[in-house]
Amino acid sequence: MFKRTKVTDGTATGQVGFRKKSKVPGVMITQYIEKLPEGKSHPDFTRKPIALTIQEGKFAFFKAIVTGDPKPTVVWSRNNGDVSDPARYQSKYDPNSNEHTFEMPHVKPDQADTYKCFAKNEYGQAMVTVVLNVIEVGFKMTKAPQQQAEVANCNFKKVLKRRSKVVPKAEEPEKKEGEIDPKFWELLMSADKKDYERICAEFGVTDFRWMLKKLNEMKREREEEQAEFVKNLSDLKPIHINADGTASFELEFDLLDPSSSIYLYKDGEMIPYTKELGDKMKHCLRKVGRKYIFSMRDLMPEDAGFYQLDVEDVNMFSTDFKMVDFLVKIQEVKAMEREDAVFECVISAPLSKLMWFGKNMPLEQGDKYDIEVSEDKLIHRLVVKDCMVVDKGIYAACAGIKSCNAWLVVEADKGAPKGKKSARKTTRAGGSGTDLQKVAQEQQQKLDKEREERKEKIKAAREAAAEAAAAEEPEKTADSGAGKDKGAAVEVERIGHSAGKASGGAKQDGSHADAGGGHSAGKASGGARKDGSIADAGGGHSAGKASGGAKQDGSHADAGGGHSAGKASGGAKQDGSPADAGGGHSAGKASGGAKQDGSHADAGGGHSAGKASGGAKQDGSHADAGGGHSAGKASGGAKQDGSHADAGGGHSAGKASGGAKQDGSHADAGGGHSAGKASGGAKQDGSHADAGGGHSAGKASGGAKQDGSPADAGGGHSAEEASGGSRQDGSLADAGGGHSAGKASGGAKQDGSLADAGGEPGITSGLSDILATRGQPAELTVKMNTDCDGAWFKDGEPLKSGGGISITKDANIHKLTIHSCRDTDSGLLRFVSGDLSTEGRITVGDVPEFDEDDLHKFSKPVIVRVGQNAAFKMPFQPQESLTVSWFKDGTELKDGGGVKIVREPNHSRLLLRDCLRSDTGEIKIQLKNPFGAVEATSQLIVLDRPGPPEGPVETVETTSSVIEIKWNPPKDDGGSAVTNYIIERQERGHSLWTKLGDVSAEKTSFRDRNVTHGKKYSYRIYAENPQGLSDSLETADSIMAGIMILSGPPGKPKVVSTSKTCINLTWTPPEDDKGVPIIGYQVEKRKKDTNQWLALNAINEPIEDVNYAVKDVTEGAEYEFRVSAINESGAGDASPPSAMACAKNPNMRPCFKDPEDFLVVRAGNSVRVKISYEAEPPPHITWLKDDEPIAPWINVINTEGMSQLVIPSSKRSDSAIYTIKAKNSVGEAFFDVEVRVTDEPKCPGPVELEQTVYGKVAVSWVPSPDQELDDRLYYVVSQHDSNTRMWKTVADRLFANTYTAHNILPGIEYHFRVYAKNDMGLSDPSQSPTWGANSNRVPISSNGVSSMEISFERPPSILVPLKVHTPPKGYQLYMTCAVRGCPTPNVSWYLNNTCINSDKNYYITNSCGVCSMYILRVRENDGGEYRVVAVNSLGKAECSTKLTVRD
Repeated sequence: MFKRTKVTDGTATGQVGFRKKSKVPGVMITQYIEKLPEGKSHPDFTRKPIALTIQEGKFAFFKAIVTGDPKPTVVWSRNNGDVSDPARYQSKYDPNSNEHTFEMPHVKPDQADTYKCFAKNEYGQAMVTVVLNVIEVGFKMTKAPQQQAEVANCNFKKVLKRRSKVVPKAEEPEKKEGEIDPKFWELLMSADKKDYERICAEFGVTDFRWMLKKLNEMKREREEEQAEFVKNLSDLKPIHINADGTASFELEFDLLDPSSSIYLYKDGEMIPYTKELGDKMKHCLRKVGRKYIFSMRDLMPEDAGFYQLDVEDVNMFSTDFKMVDFLVKIQEVKAMEREDAVFECVISAPLSKLMWFGKNMPLEQGDKYDIEVSEDKLIHRLVVKDCMVVDKGIYAACAGIKSCNAWLVVEADKGAPKGKKSARKTTRAGGSGTDLQKVAQEQQQKLDKEREERKEKIKAAREAAAEAAAAEEPEKTADSGAGKDKGAAVEVERIGHSAGKASGGAKQDGSHADAGGGHSAGKASGGARKDGSIADAGGGHSAGKASGGAKQDGSHADAGGGHSAGKASGGAKQDGSPADAGGGHSAGKASGGAKQDGSHADAGGGHSAGKASGGAKQDGSHADAGGGHSAGKASGGAKQDGSHADAGGGHSAGKASGGAKQDGSHADAGGGHSAGKASGGAKQDGSHADAGGGHSAGKASGGAKQDGSPADAGGGHSAEEASGGSRQDGSLADAGGGHSAGKASGGAKQDGSLADAGGEPGITSGLSDILATRGQPAELTVKMNTDCDGAWFKDGEPLKSGGGISITKDANIHKLTIHSCRDTDSGLLRFVSGDLSTEGRITVGDVPEFDEDDLHKFSKPVIVRVGQNAAFKMPFQPQESLTVSWFKDGTELKDGGGVKIVREPNHSRLLLRDCLRSDTGEIKIQLKNPFGAVEATSQLIVLDRPGPPEGPVETVETTSSVIEIKWNPPKDDGGSAVTNYIIERQERGHSLWTKLGDVSAEKTSFRDRNVTHGKKYSYRIYAENPQGLSDSLETADSIMAGIMILSGPPGKPKVVSTSKTCINLTWTPPEDDKGVPIIGYQVEKRKKDTNQWLALNAINEPIEDVNYAVKDVTEGAEYEFRVSAINESGAGDASPPSAMACAKNPNMRPCFKDPEDFLVVRAGNSVRVKISYEAEPPPHITWLKDDEPIAPWINVINTEGMSQLVIPSSKRSDSAIYTIKAKNSVGEAFFDVEVRVTDEPKCPGPVELEQTVYGKVAVSWVPSPDQELDDRLYYVVSQHDSNTRMWKTVADRLFANTYTAHNILPGIEYHFRVYAKNDMGLSDPSQSPTWGANSNRVPISSNGVSSMEISFERPPSILVPLKVHTPPKGYQLYMTCAVRGCPTPNVSWYLNNTCINSDKNYYITNSCGVCSMYILRVRENDGGEYRVVAVNSLGKAECSTKLTVRD
């Protein structure tokens, strides 16, 4: 059971915690006290840990940021386990970033759990949970029996390991020829029906009826499995490439149990993912409503594969992600305006749609673009219709992570009418320039051929299955040896098909399962069973080796036949005899093992250059040997009576000799295949045992048995040494064949006849300390000066061969070999021989390694600008004795100066400050420990302005109208391509540089067409890239345009007239034009008391006439002028200067410019009367009011050319005629302005109606009080009748006080309104009494019946009183009450007994008895007692309240 971590609550006994809500979802906060002290706070999370799914062995960590005052303490725990082990769990705090980190280096599957983070201080605690999922790496076949044992022991937790139903490629069983890939069915179950045909064609399935029948059965089973975990599975979208460069697939479903786990697989291997697509993990699975979206970023070719999504152990969706390539890429297109442009390409595999981009924007089928795909889906086209100049740019086609792009260049139609569009063209421009149909057909034929081969294999497999089912009995495997020993057991052989090594897994009893065949140059060996025996090994088809394993009794199982240059040998049984060996099909060797009685078991036939020899029986005779089919020789062994056993046919020049019998005769020897030698070992009686054939210049000899005779040796096959191992009784076991030039030597005899000569035993080469890499072999060798025995010990315990360790002895050399080093192999090894010993320590460890995702991320170049900092970061797993080094272009970097190197336990960072362009280069990080080193490289690219273009500037052409120059591109483009060149020009004698234009980067020349004949120019060229402009390349000398022929000087200029803004000149043409036509003139001026002549017009803008108005003058300044004649060579000699001329106006009497003579102003506003004038000299200005001097409060502002009269606050009495008087020495001028100061008129008096004539009514009214004050006041009359119910104006601009209304009809009510109107607008209306139906009614007599009149009059009363208000300062306020009374009472508002009805700070209304007061912003002085008083003729009512203003 797990030990649960206990975290005590911070509340005291009996104390109640208060739950608080956090701004961060998922955080639970408990506050210990109800009200916090000022400035204090309970803990809270501003960043909570994020759930993590990570691969076993990686570095896992959670990060959190907490706040609170006082500063909280952070504690981590887990639900089902303890986090106190510092080797597995580490809590850290970074005071700079305020981050709390919980780290788990080398995370293990048992650390998968729900973790909790507690933040506490004295006022409360905050808690958040986070889940860690750990993906177990790999799947070993040895786990199967372990899982069975764990089930038997009721340990179900370890049994529940995630596995995809599509196994990884490395673990796929050998597929039979024609067998259908399991991916076929998985894809079909997740695909739409329209895709069935495509998938069947891809996998070579043609029997659709059989396919649909089986698919329906599988779907039913799958749906039943899915129903246990999900419901409403729908909207399955296969994987596709998105516009942002990511790949994704989608599906929708509802989980029956929200806690169910979701797993992702690629090619059968589980992949880690995160729930947010960030920069930490490559894969992301996020949920949006019911939709689950799998995304993958940073696509690489190795990302192609078969992806599956499982819920628990049930597959929900499968999709295949394929990578295609471009066989023909899109090419640059040059199109005319209004023409169609075509981009086309061919891809390597059918794809229904490519992603097209134009100028970095995705393109879709529409009015502007046509996207075409051929029937075979290999040819794709983009048609840009009706090209315009704005369509110019880069266009790209994207198929997954592969893309190609090309330019579209649109040339303007020069033949189009000016200002109009050219006609739409029906032609198409572009194309690839190759026969796309041919390329596509070749690719289609290739794909079809692959499909047909797949179909043939499936067909052949079905036929073979049918024949096997029809057979009555399965065909039994024949024994491969020519003469099989009756006592030998034959194991089933397997055929080795591959160059790899296949070994059987260990069964529950410890034995290995059968190993599959190794097809090429591989080795297949049987696994060891519980009893020590090796299971059957598959045959090696090509240069492979198959050997039988040792059984518990010491015998080897049968070995499969070596089909090509391989070796198959029988294992030794308990009695010492090898088991039967399978036939060696090509240059292989099969030899029989020796039985207990000394005889060899039957050996299989060697089919090619092989050897088969019979074993020696107890009586000394050899067993029958299989026939050597090629270049081999087989001879029978000699029997006890001297006769030889039958030998297989010897085919080639080999030598075979029999071993010596007890009576001295030689036993038969196997055939020597190629100049080889085979000799039998010497038995106790002096005879030699049979020796295997030497296949190629090799030598094979038997090892020494207990009686001193060498054991049988296998043939020498290949430049290696094969020697017999040491048996329990001290004799050497049979040695395997060495294929070429190898040597196998026997050990020393018992009587020492073969031992090396020497003196006292001693160690010539002993042990030393070594370092071994985990998973790699290690070998320790001890060399003695004599052939003597020894023993190996590890940490004091004796060692024997087995369990991954081999102990061998070759004469005086003793070796201990560890086939695959593990951590348990570390220790002190000691070799002891007699009184001699030597020892050395072996330490097993790992070479440092990088995570693939981190390596991929680090390999991306870092691009910075000059002056910026470049940062590199490389995570790695924490290790002891790890040295981290950084290099730039092979030179190691040291910390200091502009280099900052930070080393953390799990990562290292490199910071290069203020990068220069020269810092561009390769950045490498090296991790090194005693076991080795690993490196990762990246590139640093520092972007800068390009260097200057390469000179010198060459003059290609110079004429009177054109100068063409040429230069070379810059040596350094600054890290980004040069986009264009900018050309500037300076005319000789001028200091100004003028930009002429720019040219594209492909062009390094420029034609200056805007030059003047005879002038000299200097040029400078800049290169530009996205980072800016380079330094300039300047011409060494000025370049002259053509040959200079200048005109003579014109006549002396004359001043025609002058003013303060203009001086008019005239002159005569030159007398001598030198035969070159004059195209114009240039005028220059010089100000008095200066020496600089300034040109008034440019050379390229000549004055065509012989007169000119100089406007660039300063009033009062004196100037002189000169003129030069301009021809195609430039400006000639200047004329003599003119007389000095002063820029001033001639004398003139004052005159006014466009003045206004009438002005109306509302009373209270300011009056501004502006009058502009012209006069020379400046006049004296005087203002009069009604011919009298103006009052002193009226301001007069005089400026040059304008005078302004200002009345700050006007009154009606300011209405008058104002006169301006301007007078100078030449004369004077007057102008009158009428100013009318008025206001909106008051309404007229009561209106009376009188009918003098039928159908006419005289309307009269009392004049408005403003009639006497405003002579521009008049009246407007509006009429309303009961028929139309609308008001209409019947009279306007009435200056009288009467009006006669016409067409007044009986039975209709009429109403009249009279308005007073002036320049400010209308007054309020005066309402007339009703005229019409009601006034003409005849009174009805009551016939003597008295009636009582009902009166509705009543005094005022308060229906709803005022309420108390306490608004804050600055807020708005409404105050209301309801009042009733008849007649309608007059309502007044009072604040502290002061009436506020007319105060503009209060907005007061009375609507149908509802009295309201509104204050926009309450002030302090608005506080006090408010009172409402309602008064009519019958009485008075009032109510009051208090207003308190809060701060």
